[in-house]
Amino acid sequence: MSLSLRLLRYFATAAETGSTTAAAKHLNVSQPSISVAIRELEAHFSAPLFSRDAGTGMTLTQFGERKLTEARALLASASAFETDDTGDEDGGHVQVGVFRTIAPVYLPRVLKIAQARFPRLSIRFVEGDLAQLDTWLHKRQIDFALMYDVGLPDDIERECLAELKPYALVPADSALAKRKRAVSLHDLAKEPFIQIDLPQSRDFLMAPFWQCGLSPNVRYRATSIELVRSMVASGLGVSLLITQSPGVAQTTLIAERPIRESTIVQPLVIARPARAAHTHASDLLAACVREAVAQAMRERTGR
Repeated sequence: MSLSLRLLRYFATAAETGSTTAAAKHLNVSQPSISVAIRELEAHFSAPLFSRDAGTGMTLTQFGERKLTEARALLASASAFETDDTGDEDGGHVQVGVFRTIAPVYLPRVLKIAQARFPRLSIRFVEGDLAQLDTWLHKRQIDFALMYDVGLPDDIERECLAELKPYALVPADSALAKRKRAVSLHDLAKEPFIQIDLPQSRDFLMAPFWQCGLSPNVRYRATSIELVRSMVASGLGVSLLITQSPGVAQTTLIAERPIRESTIVQPLVIARPARAAHTHASDLLAACVREAVAQAMRERTGR
């Protein structure tokens, strides 16, 4: 049996979406078409691509993970060849990962820019935490990721788009907000503190206090930025964040203030597997990401 790009695409989409039903919906084909493609591939290789344990969903076998990496590389090469051959300068398929907490800030901008500039560009995005994004990059399940550079390994290429500084989030009617100037970490440490309780982000946002020998009065812990902002708006305490707030989430009940002390910065990067070939489609989307981040930074600085 000769392998077709269609079979590889059906297999890769099923692996990435986690089910034949989701894959069929994404590709606009019937669910049995996906199942048949997977069976044909398994028969060709004489080895299972997915485990068949009941109740675990579609889990790749070790062999399946290796074949997924190979399939994605072949599909990416085919996409690049097809784009160059047809002269479709603004088409192709691209898969991007976005760090979950920054997706609401940048992803809508990216998609809007891409829709206006490259209407034939097909974009699929997935949200994940930093560990998930790192895994997807290494397995070549995404073309690139928009994420923070928090200890990325050397085999991941990084393009720094911005260096973000922590800022204080305080109730708009508080004394700290009414000063209309930079806030000291010493003042924040005296207030009831709402901590963002996410892996890696947790320690990173505590580090500025620790550098000054301070221990914030942690009153509450929350696992989403939306909840932190809502709690601050309700007057339950103050917080320290680095992720910008999306325009739709801004409210007059909250004031954002810069930090007076010099603090560590967080690089916002486009991350790609090292030495991986760039498809034309992924380069088009990366250009949209750069513009979206630049727009957000200009709005934040008022320039």
